[in-house]
Amino acid sequence: MANIWTTRSVLLTGLIVSLLGASYIYQSPTPLNFSMPHPSSSATSIPGIEFTMSQISRSPPNLLVTLKNTSPDTPYTILKWNTPLDASALNTGVFTITNAESGEAVKQDILQVNRKMPPPQGSLITIAPGTEKEVEVIFDKPWMPERKPAKYKVQAKGIWKGVWGKYGDEVTKEELYAYADSPFSGWRFATGEVVMEVE
Repeated sequence: MANIWTTRSVLLTGLIVSLLGASYIYQSPTPLNFSMPHPSSSATSIPGIEFTMSQISRSPPNLLVTLKNTSPDTPYTILKWNTPLDASALNTGVFTITNAESGEAVKQDILQVNRKMPPPQGSLITIAPGTEKEVEVIFDKPWMPERKPAKYKVQAKGIWKGVWGKYGDEVTKEELYAYADSPFSGWRFATGEVVMEVE
């Protein structure tokens, strides 16, 4: 009988300690840091920045990706890594491609790209207020299905690695090393879905 009470006492004490600990954590005036993601990681778009896509060729299939800065006064300097502006975009999974008829996803060969640090100037792009930048993306990788003619739904989406609200020559080497701490790092981008025709 004494053993039962001892076991109950231990369990009850443990429960009380747990509840008091939880109460302290939630009511503590000091903010606790649990290494949460960048505070902006849930944001869906950078103010004034938008991607659009349109098809400009069917053979080979070629999409024109346009990044617009509609802000009247804020320039943006963007680290192109893992965005549609990146020369390696078709190797890093930036684009989702599905068969327009079957809805089946096109299996892509995703590569791990080694990046030079700090990011070189060639990996940055600056978009002045009210301007836009364009890049052509040719979907000619060996993993693209061979069946022609065909239609695919294509969308680009991901997370900005580094974005600064200023011109490129104002971004310091220290800021480039710490690109993950840039004001809009972790914010999400997404284009609308377009139908790409292949002939």
